[in-house]
Amino acid sequence: MILAVGALVLAGVAGAVNLVILLVVLRRWRALEAAGGLPAAGTFTDVRMIDRIPRFSARAVDGTAVTERTLLGKETLVGFFSPTCRACVDAVPVFAGHAERLRGSGGTSLAIVHGDGAAGSELAAMLGDAMDIVIAEGAEAELSRRYGAKHYPTYAWYDRNGTVTSAGVGVAALRTELVAP
Repeated sequence: MILAVGALVLAGVAGAVNLVILLVVLRRWRALEAAGGLPAAGTFTDVRMIDRIPRFSARAVDGTAVTERTLLGKETLVGFFSPTCRACVDAVPVFAGHAERLRGSGGTSLAIVHGDGAAGSELAAMLGDAMDIVIAEGAEAELSRRYGAKHYPTYAWYDRNGTVTSAGVGVAALRTELVAP
């Protein structure tokens, strides 16, 4: 009888420890998601290495018309941001550095800010100073969905022919990418 009670107590303690570990992992997972997702290249993105720049027509924040043809013929960095994403604000200097090097080699950079109030957001203004083209779209717009961006910040590099050469989620994944000379 004492052995049975001891086994039940041990099983209860083991179950409680497992529950605590599960709650800690879930809390950490939510914190990573709120910070812009896991910083591993290619994680949580539908942009595949064989994908091309999708067809689109939009207006940049400065009023210029932008289509996929605007981006063809030069290497392009496309970044996807959300005004509610803290990691997106932290990623702006890294994107700005890549955009500057890319501009120096004849390429271009495009930032897509997705979400309600994106056009008037502080994030769109910060990106306007750093990126060549900034498009702000509401939560119901589909440009981010056409590109396959689900988490922010997400990036995709496209070659001169409009084919994706790499894509990833998070600023850590972008830091590993170098602009081709």
